[in-house]
Amino acid sequence: MKLTQLKYFQAVCRCGNLTRASRELHISQSSLSEAIRELEEEFGVLLFYRLSRGLALTKEGEYFLQEINGLLEHADQVAEHMNALKSTGQTVTLGVPPMISVLLFPRLLALFQKSFPGARLLAEEGGSLVNEARVADGTLDAAVISCSGDSLPELSYQVLCTLKICFFVSRKNPLARKECLRIADIGETPLALLGEDSFLTSCISRHFEAQGLTPNVVLNTNQLAAVGQIVRDGTAAAFLFQGVLPEEDETAVLPVEDLPPVSVCLIWNEARRLPPCAARFIRMVKGAGGSLAAGLSTD
Repeated sequence: MKLTQLKYFQAVCRCGNLTRASRELHISQSSLSEAIRELEEEFGVLLFYRLSRGLALTKEGEYFLQEINGLLEHADQVAEHMNALKSTGQTVTLGVPPMISVLLFPRLLALFQKSFPGARLLAEEGGSLVNEARVADGTLDAAVISCSGDSLPELSYQVLCTLKICFFVSRKNPLARKECLRIADIGETPLALLGEDSFLTSCISRHFEAQGLTPNVVLNTNQLAAVGQIVRDGTAAAFLFQGVLPEEDETAVLPVEDLPPVSVCLIWNEARRLPPCAARFIRMVKGAGGSLAAGLSTD
């Protein structure tokens, strides 16, 4: 019995069939079949019923899965702790969108520094669309991105929180008197949007287009300080996540009825061998779950 065989068995159980498991693990179906056959021969029991629509665990298979889950988790922990011993001098590259750098990155940095005092976290600012592509091609070890429920990333991911999109506008603008907006209410209001590589900008454009409208974009920039000043001056309004800019007397922050909440995810490429420090950091973020983003979610 080898750890690799156990991981293959666990993946087949999780995926329900060999096709999906082989795709997830990036190995051939024949290799998976062979690993399961070897386990069954070693223990002299059937682990799966072979059905026309996939695989189903036998009673023995259910017991085996229950036992190896803890074993594999412990094996991963041992490997991570051993790898952490050599984390000194390592650099983890993390893609971070502009708004997330304000809301969530300080918490990620604090977790990293506490766990890897001898390593360095290199934060590279970029929009979610670019970040996802750079994780896929291995330029980044991991990234934080924004995405909607109907466009979750194809890479491995962990949802950290959900955020509400709000409309930031000068109180001198008549729209500021509303309690809530719809996209149709915005009309020709000048807009300052984030860069074109931003998920939020893409999302806003899609929702305008779906209603047969064209946003009056006068500026694209990732400089949040500039956006805040432009909004306060009344030069333009902006769509941003709630909490990105401080609430001020000059600015109204309005919910938008027809814009759904946005998921914020940590993504990484499971098919790529990550530096030990990066792999352990990802696991720690996954383990922290919602507590890492406590107070941010607006769902």
